[in-house]
Amino acid sequence: MKTLVQITTQFFENYGNSDSPHWKAKGSLMFNVYVDSDDFMYLEEQCIEAIRLLLFEKSNNHERFEYVSHELVFQEPIMIHEKEFQMKLQSVLHTPQLVNE
Repeated sequence: MKTLVQITTQFFENYGNSDSPHWKAKGSLMFNVYVDSDDFMYLEEQCIEAIRLLLFEKSNNHERFEYVSHELVFQEPIMIHEKEFQMKLQSVLHTPQLVNE
């Protein structure tokens, strides 16, 4: 079955040049790929190695991607609307918190 795999990477940016690189971590970046879920169930180590090779090929002298983790996504994400979140955040901010003793 074709399944979405979300790949989390650490994104690096080169502030130097190719002769004297200065790589700085800039946060995470996601890659997505659809694959046969059986590949990950039975060949997970090989799949991770293939991902690492792909990320190396997508890297260059200016940006680099290092594998952090992956997750198989079998269903579409459920969106929470921004207004709904903001309302809950406001209720949390205005509700006294109990102190654990």
